[in-house]
Amino acid sequence: MVKYVLTILIGTLYTFSFPEEVVPSHALYLGTIQLKHELEEEQAIMYIKVFSDDLQSAIRNASQDFQPGPLSDLFEKNEALIKAYFTQHTSIIINGQASIPVLFKWEQQNDIHLLSFRLSCSTQWQAVDFQANFFMELFPTQSNVVSIINGEQRQFARLNKQKSSCQAKF
Repeated sequence: MVKYVLTILIGTLYTFSFPEEVVPSHALYLGTIQLKHELEEEQAIMYIKVFSDDLQSAIRNASQDFQPGPLSDLFEKNEALIKAYFTQHTSIIINGQASIPVLFKWEQQNDIHLLSFRLSCSTQWQAVDFQANFFMELFPTQSNVVSIINGEQRQFARLNKQKSSCQAKF
């Protein structure tokens, strides 16, 4: 009987002596970006898709003016902060000219936020320098997958904390 109790006691101590591995709320930190330009147009559209909880965490971290609430109210309460955040963490230079994305539409689909931006640009693209380091200040493993489309031409890049910018030549 004593041997049985000791075995249980040792097993219990062994089990509780090692902390469980902490698993984040989701193990994948990923954003997707599509910058799309139709030939001869003087504007392009940029679509960004991010996890809603990551967006909320980044805005909370970036500003003391963050207004908490459910994810469904995130934009209504924090629109100006979200616009400022993406202006700070996204840079687009087309043919040597900076182009500032302007947020014009957003929607939430389940646990994803879809953001749409317009930007003025040249009708002909030769080079696009693109930087997107959003969420990387909070999530070291964040990757942002970029698709740059100019007419029928497409180029892709994966950005991360070590390499948060890319260049596309057309």
